[in-house]
Amino acid sequence: MIAGFADFRPAWNNGVSFSLLAQSSDTGRYLLIAVLTVISIAVAAMAWRATKALAAAGFGLVLGGALGNLMDRLQYGGAVFDFLALHLGSLPLFVCNLADIWISAGVVLLFFGFAVEKVHA
Repeated sequence: MIAGFADFRPAWNNGVSFSLLAQSSDTGRYLLIAVLTVISIAVAAMAWRATKALAAAGFGLVLGGALGNLMDRLQYGGAVFDFLALHLGSLPLFVCNLADIWISAGVVLLFFGFAVEKVHA
């Protein structure tokens, strides 16, 4: 895809970022889906209450990515389809999907917005 940086490498992720909290039982999968649903609702509430455009955009990106991954989990038995293998030359970084990229971009916007707010305070 992008030589030295990104390749197509399909993988199923039963956990969260970097396969943390990977679940193999039905109970674990349902519990993870429930916890991620509650977190998504909390992020939606923060987006709704955001008073700054940058914060609202950041929360919106995080929520959109979270809902995309949640839909994958509901559709594919608790797993998320990751396909984009990022690396620096021969150094592998991680495998992700577009929803993960939106979540990361949203977090970057939130940090940037909070930093700008602190500078102007």
